[in-house]
Order: sequence, then structure tokens, then C-alpha cells
Amino acid sequence: MTLLVDKYSPKSLNEVMGQDQAIQRLEYNIKNKIPSLIHGETGTGKTSSVYALANDISFEVLEINASNLRNKAQINSIIGGAAQQQSLFKKGKIILVDELDGISGQKDRGGLQALNKLLPLIQHPIVLISNDIWNKKFSTIRKKFELLEFKRIHHEIIFETLKEIASKEKIKFNEQDLKTLSRSAKGDLRAALTDLQISIENNKLNLNLLSEREQTQEIFNALKLIFKTLDPKIALSALDNLKENLDDFFMWLDENIVREYSNEDLKKAFDIISKADIFRGRIRRQQYYRFMVYQIAFLTAGVALSKKEKNPGFVSYTRPNRILKMFISKMRNSKKLAISKALAEKTHTSTKKIMQNFGYYRNFLANNDIINELELTEDEIRFLKT
Repeated sequence: MTLLVDKYSPKSLNEVMGQDQAIQRLEYNIKNKIPSLIHGETGTGKTSSVYALANDISFEVLEINASNLRNKAQINSIIGGAAQQQSLFKKGKIILVDELDGISGQKDRGGLQALNKLLPLIQHPIVLISNDIWNKKFSTIRKKFELLEFKRIHHEIIFETLKEIASKEKIKFNEQDLKTLSRSAKGDLRAALTDLQISIENNKLNLNLLSEREQTQEIFNALKLIFKTLDPKIALSALDNLKENLDDFFMWLDENIVREYSNEDLKKAFDIISKADIFRGRIRRQQYYRFMVYQIAFLTAGVALSKKEKNPGFVSYTRPNRILKMFISKMRNSKKLAISKALAEKTHTSTKKIMQNFGYYRNFLANNDIINELELTEDEIRFLKT
């Protein structure tokens, strides 16, 4: 079964729902090479609008995920290399830097500055995409890009979209159920389409398969796609956009599978997980990364097909105890380490030495001029001043 979110992804700007003002300005900016920064919540059509526009005007899209741009050197290499290269087969090219939020981290010192310096050299329209652009680190970026806000999609628009898609797919439904799905999506059309697909049984909409939708972390949605489907293609897609480390997801799955499966289904699921663990061990010991595809297949489609039928109703997933302990421990030192690394880069000093003498350095690090020079985050500043 084809995923509805892929099948009905807009192919033209006139198919983008609920963002008329933003997409009109986006089209103008692309045609006039005005740098644009699209921001807004997930599922509002930010990335798909760029591809729809590119399709309309026969432009190529060079998509770069900002999560892979960890420092100045990588930004200069990847974006700088594409900045002046012409499109081979299309009329033009759009440079799309998605998930800008991912570039904000302790390993990214110098990355945003490098992106700013590259702007005058880029000969193509450039679009950045972010969920939240109000982080202090993005202050300079905000000044050099035109901000285009994609707002939450009104539930009536989502309802009409779901109704049209359900009719095309010959899904039996009553309008009240579709309205329930539309309201519970809270402006996220992609989430609404995912919930619609998960709620289909025997070509009929059955909300008991979904229960009440809650906007939780992406990891919860990934688990739901695996636990609430019998379609291997849907299950395989569960990790497509997941930012969580695969080892962490392994523990999430192991912790919560007993909440969804029981008896023979549970036995089969754990057997599948054990096979995935074998491949994980081989990858670690022998560096055979080609086995990754088998590990993922076992953890997604394998676990999904271990059950005879879907478990209806809402299940509350919990964070694995091991991850929670690791998280608490890591948080105690993460801010100190981030500040130490920033200071080490500026002073050409060992991060280790700064960490060892952090109490001494802390006395002057709270100075506002130094804070600005180090480009510390709000959390790091709060850590210093408390």
C-alpha cells in the first residue's frame, strides 16, 4: 500500500492547502532570487511547497539536510560547492536547506557564520526551512532572509482534504469521524493523513484503531506506525524521518512492545527483535553497514507482522529506564561541556583543561560581551547565571 502522505503530496502550488499568502511570496522570491526562510510547525507544507513550486517552474531542487551540516568546513564544502554549479537538465536550481534547527548545537560553532558568508556567492535561489527560528543563534540569519510563516492549517481545510482523499480511495466513512481526525491533528495535515491511513480497516474508517490522537514526540509516532499496522510498507516508513538514534529506538521498542503485544504475538516479536540485535552486533564488530537495512526491516516490518491483528485503542508509551538515566546524567554536564568547547575554540585551549578548571572560568564567562562572543544559547546563559 502506498503511503497517503506520499501519494497526495502536492505536485503543484495550487495543491498546497491553507498557505496562500506564504506560497505567493515564496514564488516571487524564488523567481527573483530573494533568500527565503520558511518557518512553522510540522505538517504545514513547508518542504512540499518548495518541491511543488519547483515542479511548476521546471526547476531542480538540491535538498540538503542541515542536520548533516555540523560545522564550517562541511557547509563550505557542500553548500559552497553547489552555490555556483548550474542545473544540467532543468531551467534553474533551488538550494533547499531543510531542518535548519538541526544546525544549532555544540558541534556547529562557526557553521551559521559560514552560511552567512556564502550568501553573496550563491547564484541560485536559496530556501531555508525551520520549525522554530527564534533561537538566538539565528539572529543574523533572520536579518538576511525574508521570513515566510507557514501557519497551522485550519481544521476545516484538513477535513475537506481528508474527505476528498477518502472518496478517491473509496474508503467508507462518516463525516463526523473525519472531523474528529481533522481537529485532533491540530493543524498538522501530514499527521492527519497518517492517522487516516492507520484507521482504515477493510476499506472502512475505524477510529477505534487510533483512539485519541496526542501530539507527542516523533518517537511515539514511529512506534504507533509499527504497532498499529499490518502493512509492512507503512511499518518500514516509521523511521524515515526519525531523528532518534537507532540504538535508542531499539530500547524504546523493547520497552513498549509488552504494552501492545501479548502471548504468541509477543513471543514472535521478541524473536524478531533478537534477530535485529544479531545484525546490530555484526555491524558494530565488523563495520558491515550494509546490514543496516536488515536491522531496520526486522525492527519495523518484522515487529509489525508479528501480530495477528491490530490492538485497538490508545496505548501510553514510556521512555526506557536506561535512556532516562543516561539522559539525566548527560544533562548534568552537557551545558558545561558546550560552554567549554566554545571557549576552547576562541582561546585555542584544551576543552579538557577548561572543564577541569570550570569554576575559575565561570567567574568571567557570565560577562555579557563574552556571552555574545561565544554565541551561547539561552539554556547555557541560564546555566552560567544560576
